[in-house]
Amino acid sequence: MSDIVINKQDVEDLRKKPDVANKSNVARKVGGYYISSQITTEQRLLAEGIFRILIRDTEIKVRQVLADTLKNAQNLPSDIIDSILKDVDIVAVPFIQYSLALTDNDLINILNATSLPRQTAVAKRRNLSSTISDAIAEKCSATVIEHLLTNKSSDIAPDSFEKIINKYPSNEILQKSIVYRNNLPFEVIEKIISRISYKLKTYLVLNHDLPQDFATDLINEIKEKLTLKISDDYSQDEQIHDFVKHLHHAGRLTHSLVTRSICSGDLLFFEHALSCLSDTPVFKVRKTLFNSSADFEIRNLLRKALLPKSVFATIFSALKVISSIRFDCDRFSAKLFCRKVIERILSYAPNTEELSHDDLNYLLSKIS
Repeated sequence: MSDIVINKQDVEDLRKKPDVANKSNVARKVGGYYISSQITTEQRLLAEGIFRILIRDTEIKVRQVLADTLKNAQNLPSDIIDSILKDVDIVAVPFIQYSLALTDNDLINILNATSLPRQTAVAKRRNLSSTISDAIAEKCSATVIEHLLTNKSSDIAPDSFEKIINKYPSNEILQKSIVYRNNLPFEVIEKIISRISYKLKTYLVLNHDLPQDFATDLINEIKEKLTLKISDDYSQDEQIHDFVKHLHHAGRLTHSLVTRSICSGDLLFFEHALSCLSDTPVFKVRKTLFNSSADFEIRNLLRKALLPKSVFATIFSALKVISSIRFDCDRFSAKLFCRKVIERILSYAPNTEELSHDDLNYLLSKIS
């Protein structure tokens, strides 16, 4: 910029050659120099005078070029900002989205004007404060709120999420936009969990750091849904296999989850978990687990799956209980079957001592 100087010749050029091309060129030149660090106080005042002339120009193209150039200026006189904001959308909207000179008060005033394009421009701004995000949640339509939620740089407080959830309880687009945000607060997850689809619940499990008990319950809910959703070309095994694989890639297929699953009587999930963790075909896993003379092979399978030795006794107890009652399972609902398995497992005092405190409390909570 060192070879570009603002001077009175720029004003003279505007007077002598007031065509659109010349005025646009002057707007770019003067605006570019204005945002540089080399401008003097005298030149700044001269530039602002030129801006005041151009911002009243009858040609939209001239005003559009000026507003586009000035969006990178951090300090602008308030009258120039006001003039741009009062202009037509083609001039004002890009300035609203990108201007560095707008304050939170300016943005609040824009939101209060209830213009959809301008509200949307605010929602798309980088690094929105929680104050502006809350104002959008409170004042704006679902369309604008969607832009806020998909703006990864926006700061959104838990209370603002709650406003959105309560305002649009059945809006699946907003639900997805909330769930897909990074670092979603757990208190927000608790608020939305009962309203969202199983697909979004699966995304939560795979992509958010949920407390263990909450994650386990959510995984169980998803598994139950998967086993009920059977079609001619998509079996239970295929669905559970895919789900287990996704859990494994997300680091959610923990030894605690695998142990809890067998202690809850969820043999299908346990089989596929062992298959995935040990890289063993599921039919071989099934053949091994209920071979009464295959204790050694079962231990090898558990070792291959990298399950800790401390849970072996509990798993063997669970397999024994399931083997003894699974052929009578038609007499029980899934919930009652789970309860009977857990009750019998917990009756093996020496084995339940092998469970972690959290796992034991979790199983107890399922029959309390």
